Amino acid sequence: MIYTKSQIASSSLIDANAHISFIGLFDVIEDAITECMGSLCLDGVTVKRDYNAFWVFTKNKIRLFERPVWGEEFSVESFISSLSSAKMVVDTALKKSDGTIWAYSSCEMCVLDIETGRIRRTSTVGIDDTIAVETPQCEICFSKIDDSYIPPIETVKVRSTNVDYSRHCNNVEYMRFLFNTYTVGELSELPVKDIEVYYVSQSYEGDELTVHKAVSSEYDVLAVKKGGSTVIKCRITH
Repeated sequence: MIYTKSQIASSSLIDANAHISFIGLFDVIEDAITECMGSLCLDGVTVKRDYNAFWVFTKNKIRLFERPVWGEEFSVESFISSLSSAKMVVDTALKKSDGTIWAYSSCEMCVLDIETGRIRRTSTVGIDDTIAVETPQCEICFSKIDDSYIPPIETVKVRSTNVDYSRHCNNVEYMRFLFNTYTVGELSELPVKDIEVYYVSQSYEGDELTVHKAVSSEYDVLAVKKGGSTVIKCRITH
């Protein structure tokens, strides 16, 4: 099943140049994934209520070809592209009015038990052989990200508005921490091709986090760490 909807580049999604911002891009993709899961009764709220579990994103890679401007219409297609006993991959294609893809995301997820925090089999939250798996529309390959060498540049604290219904810092909020290390001018000129993120662990309200960053001519490597341990790491390819 492919979940499909129409959307516009609204004012809440755009940046200083009136294009969909990088944070807006992550917002659109997160909404599409959760709505797709909701259409299958597999969304986080249902899984938490009925199975005492919750979904976490483990990694996501976005290939970016173009960004719509304010008021521009586009379509969103979200679907399961891979499914195993331990994880699920949900792809999201964002398309212009002529059907061409302007951004494409491949997001890997797993389900954790609320009480133990351990990974549970996907079959324990209502997933069975009736769940359709669709063919990916774009080839996405993940790579290794080494964040051991990058220096800290600032400290942030997880506040109440960073926390979602799973009671941990939401994945989009981490991207806000990372993109806030760029100036408006730098973001305006950043020719992003890919954004690859690994969600390694979780953080919670009140946690003190350090943001790390290293810049090169081909890509930037960023990370958020808690007590020296990686929470997320990211590579932005120019």
